[in-house]
Amino acid sequence: MYNLRHFFYLDDNVQLPQQMVNWRISALRIILVTMLSICVVILLHNLHALNDTKNTQNLQVALSLTTILAALLCLSQKFYQLCAHALLLVIIAAAISINLFTPALQVAQIGSIFTYVTPIIALLLIGQKTASCYAILNLIPLYFIFQDLSTSVLNAQNEVLNNANYYVHCLVFFFFNICIPLAVWRTSLAANRLHKQFQKHTKLLEKQKNLYRKFFQKAYSAIILVNEEQQIVEANQKAKQLLNLYHHPLPCPISHVLNAALDHTTKLYKVNNAIVQIDAQEHHEKSLSAWYLSDASEQFYLQQQFKALGAQHHQTKYFNTHVNLPNTTWLTEQIDTAIQGGEPFAIAIADNQNLQMLEHGITAEQRKLLYKHINKLFEHYPQAGSSVAYLGSGRIGFIAQYHESLLTVAKHWQNNLDFWVKLGELQYHAKYAISLAAYPQHGYSAERLIKNAVQACELRQSNSLCSIFDFSIKKQRLARHEMALLLEKALEQDELEIYLQGKHFSCSRLIGFEALARWNCKLLGFVPAGEFIAIAEEFGLIEMLTQHIIRKLCQTLSHYPELPIPVAVNVSAQDLEQDDFAAQIKAHLSDHRLSPSAIELELTEYSIANDRAHTLMQLKSLSQYGVKIAIDDFGTGYSNIARLIEYPITRLKFDRSLLDRIDSDRNQHALLSGMVKICAEMGIAALAEGVETPIQRDALASLGMQEFQGYLYSKPQPIEQVLSEFVNEIQSGLRTY
Repeated sequence: MYNLRHFFYLDDNVQLPQQMVNWRISALRIILVTMLSICVVILLHNLHALNDTKNTQNLQVALSLTTILAALLCLSQKFYQLCAHALLLVIIAAAISINLFTPALQVAQIGSIFTYVTPIIALLLIGQKTASCYAILNLIPLYFIFQDLSTSVLNAQNEVLNNANYYVHCLVFFFFNICIPLAVWRTSLAANRLHKQFQKHTKLLEKQKNLYRKFFQKAYSAIILVNEEQQIVEANQKAKQLLNLYHHPLPCPISHVLNAALDHTTKLYKVNNAIVQIDAQEHHEKSLSAWYLSDASEQFYLQQQFKALGAQHHQTKYFNTHVNLPNTTWLTEQIDTAIQGGEPFAIAIADNQNLQMLEHGITAEQRKLLYKHINKLFEHYPQAGSSVAYLGSGRIGFIAQYHESLLTVAKHWQNNLDFWVKLGELQYHAKYAISLAAYPQHGYSAERLIKNAVQACELRQSNSLCSIFDFSIKKQRLARHEMALLLEKALEQDELEIYLQGKHFSCSRLIGFEALARWNCKLLGFVPAGEFIAIAEEFGLIEMLTQHIIRKLCQTLSHYPELPIPVAVNVSAQDLEQDDFAAQIKAHLSDHRLSPSAIELELTEYSIANDRAHTLMQLKSLSQYGVKIAIDDFGTGYSNIARLIEYPITRLKFDRSLLDRIDSDRNQHALLSGMVKICAEMGIAALAEGVETPIQRDALASLGMQEFQGYLYSKPQPIEQVLSEFVNEIQSGLRTY
């Protein structure tokens, strides 16, 4: 029994290949088996009647039809469509055969009626279109019946196929009463089962729908259902609260609720006072999707705070707010990026030559204006690979592209960074010396390139404004360090000597001396003053050097109490920064029983620009004590004479740079003339330094200048020699004071 149910596919739960349905194959096999059974019966009957009639045609027809039906039955599962169409063709072929070989018209018409069943079978087994075609095709036999037309090829007296009349009646009877009802029964059985399953699934879907609604409304997440017209058709309780949908009847356009996005990447929207985020979008069907929402207000504002902190951290890490320029860290990363590019480039360090004025003579706002102007300059120079960065101590650094010699590049940038700029009411001369280190010949990392460029900057010759890193610079650095050690040892062992150079009236009368330090090292030989003083400033020995010179000068002057003119000694800005500087000067004079008028302190303009209140207090203390104060190298900075009235200044020494073209430059002549007159009005003595020719002296004297110092009058000589000769001339009456 199970095999029959399985053979006829009476169970609809059996899985078939090619997505075929069980009931169609079942109906096909029922029809085939029924027709095959009729044909087998006819075949057996013909075999039994074969001895009486000796006619094999009926047997051949029955055998052929039986064979065809058996073959279709075997192939009905694997080639279902082919077998279904073949069955319909067999029925039509059988009907045509009945019409052709049945002499009785009434029987032939019954054969024509046999084709009327093809639309029903086509509808059951194949589909509507095929059934429609066969219904139209059945108009042909209907026409033959209405017209009583006969298509038989046999005459009425031929008795060969007379038995076919019974076969036709039996075939039609069994086909319409057994075959077709069984096929329809199988189809209705499948329909009933399908209906029951549909009802069952409907109840299940209803339960699932109720359960879905329950979970949808009570879901922890806010969920809205959006159709293809971008309308909200349903929303759970949390979504209504989040989006304030109580005032928007559903369905409503989502654009009325979610306006412009704050962030398209994370899908953030501002709804009333909340920040709503779309976490996910699920497409459940073609016209409906579920949007999962969440309140991202706290997260959003935290992100904003983190972004602000990140921007602040980025500014702190890469930006110097004091000058509004990127810093060394930023430049290092720019260099790393350039190294990855693989193209040669140079790291340039620009060292400000007016550093003391930059740090002490201008305000913070004026300093920002200067660097703003420099930054704008770089925007007009495509040769720079990046913007300028501030490295501290007045230095700036940048990446310089080059296609020629490094020295040419250094000179080019030195010219670009030599300019005058107005900072508020102040005219400032920005003058930079350029030092270069190139990639890859001078280093393969940003740190090494910057370090080498800085070394080239620090070891640059004082009379040069351009320098290129050389690996021998390291040796020079070590040599400078060794020189600093030797200088410190020389100060401890009193190896430095003091030379004096006279100051004269225009009539050649001496009015004072200037003390100059000289160092004849046992290992290095004679070291120029400009070189070892720079070493002292670089390695923090300048205060020790100044105190050593003043102490030694006071000790020597104590042997010449009758000296009527003062001896000037140079004092640096670093000396004036010491809180006890004035006290130390007074102590030296007191220890050697010298009058305060025995010495004169010569300061630079930068010295009085450094901490004005502190410096002014110290200078007034010394002036009241009796020490004279002079300004040395006046004209190299940016002070004006009117400002000096605040300080107890008794003498201005004009730098030789203001005098070198006095006899040829009318502007310089006019400027110096005005300054001399102002000094005379303020009661300040004006002294010209570096006078070497009578022409210079006469030109300066014509302006009213009365005091001179230079090789025209005297050269520096050892202090003992100068003082002993000077005192002897006084005692012998050759000099009178």
